[in-house]
Amino acid sequence: MRFFGVILIAVFLAGVWGEAGALTPGGQKISPPVKGEGIQKEPEMKKSPAAANSVRRVTKLVKKIEGGTLYTESGQYSLAGVQVLDLTKNIKVAGREGMPQKTAEMTFLNNQLKEVVIRQRQ
Repeated sequence: MRFFGVILIAVFLAGVWGEAGALTPGGQKISPPVKGEGIQKEPEMKKSPAAANSVRRVTKLVKKIEGGTLYTESGQYSLAGVQVLDLTKNIKVAGREGMPQKTAEMTFLNNQLKEVVIRQRQ
């Protein structure tokens, strides 16, 4: 009986010492890594969702407006279904050099032309 008591005490002490050996100085128990468990990343900062409608504004020099088409120095744009606001004055100048240039401020919504504002540039 005494022998059995010694064995129980030895097993108890071995269990206590085994746990004490696994403790870190901070008091946390370190366990071996479990297969399939990876290092957890910190939660990323959530970004606001991308805007559903992308708006872009472009200003170009106007060559001419003819037949529902706007001709600029870099291309041509159809004005069908586009809101056009012409803020230019009809200035009649004898020479081409004295004539003010026109600019087109174009507003695109989802890469589709929606509005054009024509202005004079001195």
